[in-house]
Amino acid sequence: MTTYPKLQPARWPFSLPVETTPEQISAIAREADRLAAEAQYGWGHTIDFGVFRKEGLLRNAYLEIAGGLDEWGWWPARLDRLRVADVGCFTGGLSLLMAHRGAEVVYAVDEIPQHLAQCAFLVRTFAADTVHPILKSAYRLREDIQPGDLDVILLSGVLYHMSDMLVGLYAMRELLKPGGLLLIQSHGVDDFDHSYANFGRFIAGRWWQPTGLCISDMLEFMGYFDCEIRFYERNKCLCRARRTNTDISFKRGLNITFNDIRDASPRSLDTSLMKPAPHAGNP
Repeated sequence: MTTYPKLQPARWPFSLPVETTPEQISAIAREADRLAAEAQYGWGHTIDFGVFRKEGLLRNAYLEIAGGLDEWGWWPARLDRLRVADVGCFTGGLSLLMAHRGAEVVYAVDEIPQHLAQCAFLVRTFAADTVHPILKSAYRLREDIQPGDLDVILLSGVLYHMSDMLVGLYAMRELLKPGGLLLIQSHGVDDFDHSYANFGRFIAGRWWQPTGLCISDMLEFMGYFDCEIRFYERNKCLCRARRTNTDISFKRGLNITFNDIRDASPRSLDTSLMKPAPHAGNP
């Protein structure tokens, strides 16, 4: 039986100032409740305001993700002078955490207005001025962020929600500097022998549930290198990869406009290189 590491949560660094009056605390709590009520699935991340806690649908999972990245040394302990993005930010817990760690700018991105409103509220409440909320689909972020502008992108709880994972990974690649770091948290299947993605039937919002090898393959074909994937639960993993300096080899069929879609490398016709899902004739 496979055992998985228990991720130790990172420390939440914010609290309300000691001079915050009871009236102000009450107003902050009411506003958090209002924002939660406006969102279809309520408040996202559990946030400790110091004098009260606002419990969220996803609880402290965001701090456990940060703690795993810390423990494994997968991102810098400090983000000073780095330009980063938290794509799929929901309440913004990870966005504010990256701001506290010194990032020059944090783009907090979500396509759901009610989620982004929670993040913007935390930005105001804790004066996290380097966090810039952006209401946008991940596929269209080039409209707000210059290509090659970012040092780090955090894609937490997003990949499996994407109808087109390949296009989503390429869209992130466009925003990263060469050598820039992509960090992914995803649902998945702990299988590195077969490359496939279960159709998630939108259960818990999942379009897909990719295997570890599938995630690795998609990253390779969408222009990343130095990929490492670790499962910390049976169906949850963390991944890190870096943007290559060279363009991808195969562009046909992708829902992106390219100037030239000719293959940059020969196509193999060797079907044994495929790693399909296991079945009776394919152990």
